[in-house]
Amino acid sequence: MYDYELRGAVLAEVPTAEVTGQVGRSSSFEVTVNDKLIFSKLKLGGFPAAEDVIASIREAEKGLEAKEITTAQSPGCNIL
Repeated sequence: MYDYELRGAVLAEVPTAEVTGQVGRSSSFEVTVNDKLIFSKLKLGGFPAAEDVIASIREAEKGLEAKEITTAQSPGCNIL
C-alpha cells in the first residue's frame, strides 16, 4: 500500500516524474532515480519519507546527481 501513497505524493509534487513499479522479492522496496538506487528498504529496514524522495527527484531535475536517502521511517508493526 505504501508504494501507491508514495507514487501519489511524488506525482502531486513532481507531475512530470515517471513512476513505475515491479514486483520484487518479499519485503523489498527500492527507489531509483535516473537508474541510480537512492533507497533500499532491505538496507534501512523501513520506508523512505516522501519528502526525501521528492527532494532527491528535484535535485535530478536540476541536472544534479540524485542524493541517496540514508534514513527510513519507523518500520511499524511486523507480524511474524
